[in-house]
Amino acid sequence: MKTNAFINAMNFRHACKVFDTNKKICTDDFEIILESGRLSPSSFGLEPTRMVVVRDKALREKMKPLCWNQEQITSASELVVFKSKVADLKAPTDYVSRLVSRRMAQKEKYDAYQQRIRGFLVANDLLGEEIVHWTSRQAYLMASSMMNCAAFMGIDSCPMEGFEQKPLEELFEIDTFKERIVLIVSFGYRLYDQPDKKYRLDKDELIEYK
Repeated sequence: MKTNAFINAMNFRHACKVFDTNKKICTDDFEIILESGRLSPSSFGLEPTRMVVVRDKALREKMKPLCWNQEQITSASELVVFKSKVADLKAPTDYVSRLVSRRMAQKEKYDAYQQRIRGFLVANDLLGEEIVHWTSRQAYLMASSMMNCAAFMGIDSCPMEGFEQKPLEELFEIDTFKERIVLIVSFGYRLYDQPDKKYRLDKDELIEYK
C-alpha cells in the first residue's frame, strides 16, 4: 500500500503510557494542536466540547487518584480535560440559536433549523441523560484530530477514559446540569521507543464494500 506523511504519522502514534518528564512541548506547537481541535467537525456545527488545559501541578496530583493513578496525569507535558455541554444543547436554546444564526441570516430559517435539531434529539431519545452520549462523541472527534495532529508533529499522546467521573467533576466544581467531563488526553514525548509491531485488524476483516 502506498503511504504518505499522514499515514507515517498514524503509524508513529500510539497510546503513550510513559512520558519523558524532562521534555516539554513548546508553546507554539501546542497552540497548533489546540487549533486542530478547534477546527474539528461537530454534529450540526454546535461545537459542544470545551477543553481545560491543566498545568497546575497540585491539581494534577489531586486528579491522579481519581484517574486510576495513571502516571500520564502527572508526567505528561500537557493535559487536556474535555467537557461536553448538556443543557445548552437541548434545542431550542439561546446557545443553539447563537451558533445556528452564524450560518443563517434569516431568523425564520434558523428557528426552523433549531426545530430540526430538536426533532433529531427527540427521535434519538437524547433529551435526558443520554444526551451526554451524543455530545461526548463530538469530544472524541476533537480529541482524534488533536492526537493525529500531534503525531504528525512527532508529539505523543494518550487518550484516557479511566477516571471516576463524578468525583472528578466535583474536583473541577462542574455543574453537571450544564456540562460533563467525558475524556482526558495527555500530550508529551515518549520516554521509551514504541514497539515495532502495530496491532490492527486486516483490511479484509475491517472493511466491507457493497
